[in-house]
Amino acid sequence: MSEDCEYLSASSTGLSCKLRNQVISHAEAKAKCKRPDLSVICVDAYTSLSRGQEAITQKSTDAFPWLVDSATHFENLKETDNAIMAISKAIRYATKMGLPDKAYEFFVYARMMLENALEEGDPTVLQPGPKITLIEAGNGLIEAVKQQLTSAAVSEVQAELKASLLEGVSLKKAEVDDTKDLVIYHGRALYAKKLKEYKEGAENYIKSGIVQNAVTFACMAALAELMLGRPKEGIAYLTKTANQSEQKEKWHKSKMFKWTKLIFKAFVTREEEPMNDAQKLFFQLAWAFKDDKQFAQRVMDSVQRRVSQ
Repeated sequence: MSEDCEYLSASSTGLSCKLRNQVISHAEAKAKCKRPDLSVICVDAYTSLSRGQEAITQKSTDAFPWLVDSATHFENLKETDNAIMAISKAIRYATKMGLPDKAYEFFVYARMMLENALEEGDPTVLQPGPKITLIEAGNGLIEAVKQQLTSAAVSEVQAELKASLLEGVSLKKAEVDDTKDLVIYHGRALYAKKLKEYKEGAENYIKSGIVQNAVTFACMAALAELMLGRPKEGIAYLTKTANQSEQKEKWHKSKMFKWTKLIFKAFVTREEEPMNDAQKLFFQLAWAFKDDKQFAQRVMDSVQRRVSQ
């Protein structure tokens, strides 16, 4: 039997969400509010969005990670329209702050989300709203780069933006030199990519008998599952992989393994103690690759924001 979300309440006009301060349909309540696994993600999405807006009001760059977190949660809820809305807000704010490179990075992320959603027939982007929101943010960026970048950079960015948004809103990339193509992964796309890479890497290291790297890659794969909104699947994968290893004891004694479990505990309980312990232990971890450390830091920072909400 499911438990209703704590923000769901009855009103004279039907069901309402106290977090969003709006009436919602019975269909949405049944599909999301009455499912604990999804309602938790929903609360995180709107709370992160609110914190992002607060940071914008305070003219703080802390808004960017909050908005990316919000978009990732919305993607996990399959609400691509809201995810694009969150990132479009980041594009506009970065543009206003005089950070065109940052704004362009967010633009590429939002465009990729929209392209993928359209290809998959995602019903949340079939209405013109998300596309128009992105067009408006892109137009603002075009005006900004005219004033803040070199003429060569302006030409390149404008070509990309116009090809993506303005020429019939076809969302097709401009045909440019492959060496200049910009490939940026954010949010759900990043974690899905990392999940595949880390699981394959862990399997290869296990076969090769390189325990330390196998543990690291398996832990990173579990964290990718966590950030995709699947904490149960993530910890189940990690536990099963460790217990099936011929060197099971080494896995469980590993600092990386212990740190990852602390991250999961902090995520689920929202308690500060496991979060603080994880942050301290992080500095004792050995990293073979810089990218893995950066990925782990990214996840830890995201969980920290969740705990601090």
